[in-house]
Amino acid sequence: MADNRDLFMELPKCLLHIIISFLPFKEAARTSILSKLWLNLWRATRNIEFDESFFVNPEEFDATKVMKRRVFIDFVQQWIGNYCEPCIDRFALAFSNPGQFVADIENFIAFAIAKNVKGLSLDFSDPTWMEDDPKSHESLFDLPSHVYEHGVLESLKLFSCKIDRSAFKNFSLLKDLSVGWIELEEKSIKALLQYCPLLESLSLTKCWNLEHFSVSEPSLLLRKLVIDKCSFQDHGWIYIHIAPRLRFFKYSGRVASFDLDYLCCLEEADLDFGLEPSFKDVGDLLYNLLFDLFSVTILTVCSFMLQVIPNSEQPYGTECPLNVRHLTLKTALHSHEFYGIAFFLNSCPLLQTLTIELCPARVFLDYEPPFEFSPVNFWTKNLIVYKCIRRTLKTAEVKGFKGTVNEFLVLQYLICLGRAMERLNLYISRETDDNEGNVEIYRARAQMLLQLKKASKKLQISIY
Repeated sequence: MADNRDLFMELPKCLLHIIISFLPFKEAARTSILSKLWLNLWRATRNIEFDESFFVNPEEFDATKVMKRRVFIDFVQQWIGNYCEPCIDRFALAFSNPGQFVADIENFIAFAIAKNVKGLSLDFSDPTWMEDDPKSHESLFDLPSHVYEHGVLESLKLFSCKIDRSAFKNFSLLKDLSVGWIELEEKSIKALLQYCPLLESLSLTKCWNLEHFSVSEPSLLLRKLVIDKCSFQDHGWIYIHIAPRLRFFKYSGRVASFDLDYLCCLEEADLDFGLEPSFKDVGDLLYNLLFDLFSVTILTVCSFMLQVIPNSEQPYGTECPLNVRHLTLKTALHSHEFYGIAFFLNSCPLLQTLTIELCPARVFLDYEPPFEFSPVNFWTKNLIVYKCIRRTLKTAEVKGFKGTVNEFLVLQYLICLGRAMERLNLYISRETDDNEGNVEIYRARAQMLLQLKKASKKLQISIY
């Protein structure tokens, strides 16, 4: 006879509360439909997240949004009013334009502080703001003074929230800091790094009025640094002289001047210059940046990099080989990117995994290739079989496959010449294109790749 008991319910409630706290807040709430016994378990989660977008659609009429924002506030008030646990691990609140609800917001934050929260996330930015064009949006909320007095915080995220940098001296236990949609000066960054000696992760998102970014501290514990779509005064300058424990670096925004030294422990870098409005003669600048990233084994580059880097003094590849084992190309596989793709294949002789993320890219009309070439013949005639293709590349994956001519040509090159290839994973795009392409058509095109002669007998092609 089958045993239909819910074994979870034989566990003590305190253990169930711990388990449910590992779920995202929205998923924890969904467990309430499992049975009567699960109905209220989620209300004891220690991972609390209230997001206005769960209730309000930005595209709705203003009157409807006003009503639903009130419903959201009432829901939060009721939920925290019924919360009985003595402490929480994380409290997140996302609510744009707090305005008339400032007193309510302050009460919500006071609740989290009273529960001895370790991770606090407050996002008051407006979803209608242009993400790729940060401007001087006035901070919409002043961080209450009792937050600065809560010295046990280990993680803090503040978006569109006015902060007092001098009060950060109380956050001596802070390990993870993310700030966004605020005006930020260099002295503020230095103060944050000085007052938070245990900081391991720093993320600056859509901040503005930065003169430059500078880090030079041998005792710094920083392991992760993200500078995402920030607006610098004049030409940005990123100076990281000594960061002995830095493992991950991501930069997204306009091309800046980079001066990176003594980053011998850096393992992963993600470079995105998609905000550049025009083709620029910055090939040598980007080439020097790659030289500074000599230690990385995981590298992600954008379409702009692929179009510009061959116009450096070394159009075929880096003079000294890169240490990259996993390369991700965010690309449209436009012919303007071909020389850039070849540049990186030549520069990464130890490459083991190649990921091609197909996405829209800004293709520059004033693009100038380093040499004349025929896009149709680039991957089929007078071929150079790069060292990684012959010896080390084992896995390739394509995300967003549609089976365009250029996609087919590049994959044909990998299949027919990749002697060490073991896996090729094709993830079919779910989008329709202007030529009425759909999932069935894309899948049929992917099937055509199975007919190609493989250079490696071990190669398996999977279509998802």
